[in-house]
Amino acid sequence: MDRDRMAAGSGRAGLARLAALALAALALLPLVGKSGIWDPYELDRADLARRIAIHVFGARGLDLADASGQLPTLTDLGMGELGFTSMALGFRVFGLHDWAGRLPLALWGLAGALVLYEFLARLVDRRAGLYGVAVLVTMPLYVMQARTLLGDIVTMAALTMAFCGLIGALLEGGRGAQRGARLASAAWFAVGILGVVAGYLSRGLLIGVAVPALGAGLTWVLLRTSGAWPEPEGRGPTLGDLVGAAALVLGVAATAQGALVLASSSAGEPLPRALGVALLKKPPVESTFDLTLRQLGHALFPWSAFLPFAVGRLFRAPAADRAGEGVAPRLDREAGVRIALIVTSALAYGAFALLAPHAGALPFSGPALLAAIAALAIRDLERGAPSSRALAVGCAVLAFVLYRDLVTSPDRALSVFSVDKPVFPKSFEGEAASAMRFVLLAFAGLVSLTWFEEQPRDLDRSFGAWARRLLDEVHAGAAELARIWNGNLLFLLIVIEAALVGVGAMLFVGKRIGWGTVARMPNHLAAYGMNAWWALPLLLAASPVLLLVARDAFRHAVARASVPRAIGTPLAGLVAGFALSFWYYPALAAQLSPKEVFASYESLRKPGEPLATLGVRSRTAAYYQGGEVTSFTDVLQAFDWLTAAGSSVDGTAVPDAPAARRWLVVKSDDLPRLNSLFRKRYQRNLPVLDGRSSQILLASNELGGRPNESWLGRVVLDEPAAPENPLDAMFEDQLEVLGWELTDDDGQKVSSVVPQKSYHLRTYFRVHRPVTGNWKMFVHIDGFQRRYNGDHPVIEGRYPLSLWQPGDVVVDDHELQLEPNFTPGDYTLYFGLFAGETRFQVTRGPEHEDRVRGGVIRVR
Repeated sequence: MDRDRMAAGSGRAGLARLAALALAALALLPLVGKSGIWDPYELDRADLARRIAIHVFGARGLDLADASGQLPTLTDLGMGELGFTSMALGFRVFGLHDWAGRLPLALWGLAGALVLYEFLARLVDRRAGLYGVAVLVTMPLYVMQARTLLGDIVTMAALTMAFCGLIGALLEGGRGAQRGARLASAAWFAVGILGVVAGYLSRGLLIGVAVPALGAGLTWVLLRTSGAWPEPEGRGPTLGDLVGAAALVLGVAATAQGALVLASSSAGEPLPRALGVALLKKPPVESTFDLTLRQLGHALFPWSAFLPFAVGRLFRAPAADRAGEGVAPRLDREAGVRIALIVTSALAYGAFALLAPHAGALPFSGPALLAAIAALAIRDLERGAPSSRALAVGCAVLAFVLYRDLVTSPDRALSVFSVDKPVFPKSFEGEAASAMRFVLLAFAGLVSLTWFEEQPRDLDRSFGAWARRLLDEVHAGAAELARIWNGNLLFLLIVIEAALVGVGAMLFVGKRIGWGTVARMPNHLAAYGMNAWWALPLLLAASPVLLLVARDAFRHAVARASVPRAIGTPLAGLVAGFALSFWYYPALAAQLSPKEVFASYESLRKPGEPLATLGVRSRTAAYYQGGEVTSFTDVLQAFDWLTAAGSSVDGTAVPDAPAARRWLVVKSDDLPRLNSLFRKRYQRNLPVLDGRSSQILLASNELGGRPNESWLGRVVLDEPAAPENPLDAMFEDQLEVLGWELTDDDGQKVSSVVPQKSYHLRTYFRVHRPVTGNWKMFVHIDGFQRRYNGDHPVIEGRYPLSLWQPGDVVVDDHELQLEPNFTPGDYTLYFGLFAGETRFQVTRGPEHEDRVRGGVIRVR
């Protein structure tokens, strides 16, 4: 019977281990080759790894013309060499491909996840191990570092191994002199030493050695002094004592030596191996002790909304599980795990806060520690720890705050990479906001439902019973509302409702009899006032009912699936984390990398059609084209190459046209000038065959029958313009005004506007002579003693007036939104160009004070 029980337990352990492996592999491995190399951040590191592969592994086939081939120093790397050596090994085995460099890093991430599982499964239980892996591989910081050529996933995996190994050896060694305990302690100690060495070779003494070693040493001291350490069977110290003392000595020595090296080092000097981080000559102003907290808030979203509460829950005594024999020793070890996680997480934060003023933002190396903390909080709830409405509401509020940060400042999502001055692609902001909204709703909703209450034992067995109970709860809630403040709260709500009814009636009557003050109110504000008396009470009454329905639906889903209610939290992380790792970040990477552009070139080109790059380093092509291509840094040189002398452009005979089709990968910053040169010669926009990214595009000298995907096609028109409101005006003898029109956000033309709603004013110009001067545009909407003032750079500064060529028809698209004090009526539109206090002179057409009088804009 015991043998059967052991076999069954071994089988379940094998299945749990396989599930952890499958989950980690699914999250980390499939998309290592999906996104291309990010120039310059990944490209620089890949090039350093390529040079290591040549000199260390003898990969002479990786030499590139006109590229440095010397063995890089630690100063060149800016950190320890282990991550770069791992990438170099991938290049040596598989060749010079982006995925070949990423695969070893992803395997490091996989190893870290599996070590975390084994640690939690042995010292807590298997479910805690599975939850830990689920949290870790849905943290964007960990996943994206494993998928990119930045190298810090090695540091994260190394810290995981060092922490789990040393703490595992400490706690297993404290169990006594049993042979099994000694073997387990020795195995964990070997893993810990491997992690310490890997940490030292990746990020030096402070991060790689001091944090895990000092964490284990201080944990041992706390356990020893608190009386929680098991009494030794003999007189001598236990194996755990030896591990703890050795870790303490190593940690103190590494901390002292690391602090000394940091104090004696400065930017510009050779990087000491013991330091492991490149020092900045002038760190950014925001590099203060709280930089790491701000980075983690965005880099771990959405888990960062749950973690503060999980840390607090960790201070509770671990709940006993129905594990039968061996529960007490397991609980003793679990208490040690909790202490170790708290201590080591604090030390990791301290190390990064210490380095932030000297090195700026560094990728936090301890996401596995935070994942383990979250896993224990989830496991405690599953084992009977009380639910927490404060956690449910607090997590939702904090998640919303972080969501607003990531939507209003999308570049904060790039904190997972911790690179210097990254640029977030503007064309991706809309999709990014949608993805983040989904992540917020999925994570905050499921976590709140999970933690708000305990799972009830008895559920309604029929729809009728459920409806009656729901009605009773609504009645009880209404009765409780009537008792608050002795009924004064209900009385206040009634008074507010009476006021809303009065306001609605006043507005309704005033609009119909033409009462002056009411008649001048914007229609949309009047509509809000007339409908608030019924809409607001309905919303307040419906919201609790909808929340109760969602709560009951979750209750029934948990009961029907026969799973613990706590599983809703890792499920929330999986849904949100996979949305980020399989949707948000791959789409973002496609905007930042030229890989899709090179793929388009391969699919569209014909044999013999050459490729060059402008603003994109030629070494990038080596990872996609199998070798370097012609590269330009000067726009004029690139234009001369692209338009080499021939006979036709798009089949039309034109002097000095190219003879054969050519292709150019161009950075978006260089496109406007290149387009201007092309229009000057051919009177049409430069053909862009792949314009999906706002950062890197694929241009050619011919369209080849395909549509032009250049965003400049919406700004500089190839077809005749027909604005809704034509004008005949002139700025000196340089710029003619053709007219204007208003559109909504969907691009539909409108004849009137509503205050507080967004519209686009599209103004059409024709260039007669090159425009001199650095002019900006102003828009005035005047009337009823009010003015809308819309000063803005023409075309948002993306296509300067100095690039406009004679004959060009150019459209300025200005987004405007009138303030709520704009009452209904007809307003006059004026616009013009200015530089400082000087206005561009209007020499023809309707004008007032060098402002073109555009006509009437009707406000509703």
